[in-house]
Amino acid sequence: MKIHVEVEISPEEMRRLVGLPDAQPLWDAVYKRIGEGDSEMIQQMAKTAFTEGMKTIDLSARVLKSLSGLAGNRKAADKTSSDKDAGSRDSASAKPSARKATSARRSASSKSTS
Repeated sequence: MKIHVEVEISPEEMRRLVGLPDAQPLWDAVYKRIGEGDSEMIQQMAKTAFTEGMKTIDLSARVLKSLSGLAGNRKAADKTSSDKDAGSRDSASAKPSARKATSARRSASSKSTS
């Protein structure tokens, strides 16, 4: 089932509907100070924007690097598991199960301590 709803709504009405705060007074004050030539505020805003932008770029690079590392690990794990599956099929009859080996070790150690 598909339902298609079209709503004509202004950005201001959407902001209120979602519950976001009204930032217009803040921006009006910023525009007023820029218009008056407050160079200190402009420099501070530029510095903040630059440093935060660099943090975002650094974070993005780290995320991409970790994702590429995960993809590489997954390929290696897939290859290793397929190699193990092939090896376990060949040597399944030659190796005792882990449970049997563990129980054999336990019985041997209990005999040596008595």
